[in-house]
Amino acid sequence: MKRQDLQKAGLPEVPGVYFFRDKEGNILYIGKATSLRDRVRSYFNPDLMKARGLRLVSMVTIADTVTFQTTESVLEALLLESKLIKKHNPPYNAKEKDNKSFSCVVITKEQFPRVLIMRIRDYEKRYTKKDVQAVYGPFTSLQTLRDAMKIIRKLFPYRDKCEPCIVDGVYGLRTSCKPCFNAKIKLC
Repeated sequence: MKRQDLQKAGLPEVPGVYFFRDKEGNILYIGKATSLRDRVRSYFNPDLMKARGLRLVSMVTIADTVTFQTTESVLEALLLESKLIKKHNPPYNAKEKDNKSFSCVVITKEQFPRVLIMRIRDYEKRYTKKDVQAVYGPFTSLQTLRDAMKIIRKLFPYRDKCEPCIVDGVYGLRTSCKPCFNAKIKLC
């Protein structure tokens, strides 16, 4: 695929998910973007080899078309990208990853549930299905997931690491209970 082929794709300057496809229409790579146009254009810069490596240069060479799906926000694009990678398992997404597992968000099944960000392999070792209310993921980028969770936490404060205070077996306040840092800044 060449840079001039991008004009045919009609990529907008909005958030969304993009798909590099081969001649048969198979998905080679799925990515997310704050600006679909700018992000996909970046794959055709002369320094792609230095910036992203041989695998992506190879993928761009094999790709025949780019398609996309717009979203209302970057957060929605992140969630959609994760869902679509899990569903389609594109070869160039999997090959680009190191030996770490993908990340996920786990909501525990406790009286005061915790929202945890963890690697899927750690989740599978630590929890059973009866211990959790929900698991969201996999997410390919741990840093992007953390950034998204910071936004969510500002809108909906949640508990992650701290333990609730217990008075004679009943949840509540006690004098020796110290709130966690996030509680002090009203994020827990």
